[in-house]
Amino acid sequence: MIKAKITSKAGTSLEWELPTNIHELHHALAEMGIRKTPRSILLTDDNAADVELTADSKIGSRLLRVFSKGDTLADANTVAFAVSTAREEILTDLEQNILHDQYPTKEILFDDIKAMTQAVGPVKLTFYCPLVGQLDDGECDEYIDVGSGFLTAYQDQIEQGIADEQVPEMGDMGQYLDRNAGVADKLMSAVWTVEEMDGRLLGRIDCHLKEPLTPEEMADLQDEILGQCSDGLGEGFEQRPIDTDEGDLYVSYWNSGDDYFLCTEDELEEHLEPHQGMGGM
Repeated sequence: MIKAKITSKAGTSLEWELPTNIHELHHALAEMGIRKTPRSILLTDDNAADVELTADSKIGSRLLRVFSKGDTLADANTVAFAVSTAREEILTDLEQNILHDQYPTKEILFDDIKAMTQAVGPVKLTFYCPLVGQLDDGECDEYIDVGSGFLTAYQDQIEQGIADEQVPEMGDMGQYLDRNAGVADKLMSAVWTVEEMDGRLLGRIDCHLKEPLTPEEMADLQDEILGQCSDGLGEGFEQRPIDTDEGDLYVSYWNSGDDYFLCTEDELEEHLEPHQGMGGM
């Protein structure tokens, strides 16, 4: 879709097809003496390498127009990835928009791909789960468990943190929930976020589907979401510190306690009985 020619200041060059595995590209650049990562190599006026982007199709050529000063080689790879992996249901409209220069920036392109993907999934299914927060205040030897009041006070930061974890180069999380063929065909999008409810901050997973799931598909989807909360997306997120006035906050979408749940919106009320930890710490 997009071809990148990277030339070092020493004069050695490398041509690479995008999208690609960013780690393989990084390794290849290091072998030719470029120590900067693709995420830090600017498309224009970089002090370590010169980057030239070309394309052999109209779509690719139009995509080159979305880049601006400050964009990097990794950004070019992400744009190529986002378009090449777009769902078939939106591909025709997406390509027409690209050809008609509807995307002046990569951010607008990413947002529209997300919006169009969700729009072709008119059936919305939302799951909820409790959040667990632990604070590293820099003084105690062990992390401090924090209550719902503390998490709610930092809702914006937590919401931004889990959004940052779902970066465009990963694609939509829905593509990772594909163990059941029926779910894979119906599920267009899955997004992890948070929601405050009666003073308690909950994890929320919004799924957009083309049509309702069967009971078997529902069970499989719920099981796969649970796996992402505990070992996939959630595991990565809980290792990312969130800066607070009291120290580094770590938030998990899963815990091993008896009070843990992952339920639909219709089932949520039975899990929202009065609970401990409504206060600050």
